[in-house]
Amino acid sequence: KRAECIGAASCVAFSPTVFELDGENKAVIIDGADDTAENIMMAAQSCPTKAIVVTDAETGEVVWPK
Repeated sequence: KRAECIGAASCVAFSPTVFELDGENKAVIIDGADDTAENIMMAAQSCPTKAIVVTDAETGEVVWPK
């Protein structure tokens, strides 16, 4: 949900190998990103606007936000 990102960078703090801020100060996923599921979930949950949506790769079910 790029439009909801306010550039707080909490996702970058929790998972800097997955998230970075682009030239518009919006979070983006880094190409080839890799981190633990726990770190990615903490990054998503730390987002103050819930702009990061985590889905189960096998089922497509939204895991966060609920």
